[in-house]
Amino acid sequence: MDSVTNFSPTPRGDENDTILEVSDIAVRFGGIIALDGVSFNVRRGIVQGLIGPNGAGKTTLFNCLSRLYIPNQGDIRFQGKTILNSPPHQMAEIGIGRTFQNLALFKTMTVLDNIMVGGHARSRSDFVSNAFRLPWVSREENNLREAAWELIDYLELNDVAYQQVGGLPFGTQKRVEMGRALAAEPTLLLLDEPAGGLNHDEVNELGDLIKQVRDDRDITVLLVEHHMSLVMSVSDQIVAIDFGRKIGEGTPEEIQQNQNVINAYLGTPE
Repeated sequence: MDSVTNFSPTPRGDENDTILEVSDIAVRFGGIIALDGVSFNVRRGIVQGLIGPNGAGKTTLFNCLSRLYIPNQGDIRFQGKTILNSPPHQMAEIGIGRTFQNLALFKTMTVLDNIMVGGHARSRSDFVSNAFRLPWVSREENNLREAAWELIDYLELNDVAYQQVGGLPFGTQKRVEMGRALAAEPTLLLLDEPAGGLNHDEVNELGDLIKQVRDDRDITVLLVEHHMSLVMSVSDQIVAIDFGRKIGEGTPEEIQQNQNVINAYLGTPE
């Protein structure tokens, strides 16, 4: 495990302006308890880390937030409204975007087309409208293309815009997936292990990009990551879970000093 650096970022976000409320979430798979009454809030405009050892329940929680899993108990409220009554395909529409630990890109499509797919998640076109090539569909497609090019420029992907994603370096593919998530114009962005497979320089660039996205696009970020120096350097708040239960919550400095977290995840200091 990489070393953890001391880092105490300037507090961000109004404590009374909560964008996400996770309340008493429990998930069971047969006799296995994946999450056991997890609760925490995320303030608008911050980067919040979610950490824990392998098997702690982080991805299970992300899958609940994406509506891929249905919790056995509890509630998840986004901007004051429960999301548990909404199907997974409506998450982008209500403002929740996500990247995945295992890249879910269309490998034979170009960078431009992959990013445009993210924009289509919030488009109004349907099969009938597309079949009849209605004028408003063409206008919407042009708008999506312009937005995709803006993101390509923002993420410095211009040189590979027309290349198939499958042939690009892994770090570049990670940026493409970030672009696709941003194309849906999320209010809350869920990043699932974005540093996985990246080298040291790429991890540093990713940290800068996460903070830039938060600041430039007014996006709240919830970050699941094993790379502890990245989590500590970009997060305003951190929640730690182990064996499906919350064991700590606070600033990076507070988490580094939390004995429960040290025992479960960071290891005993020498």
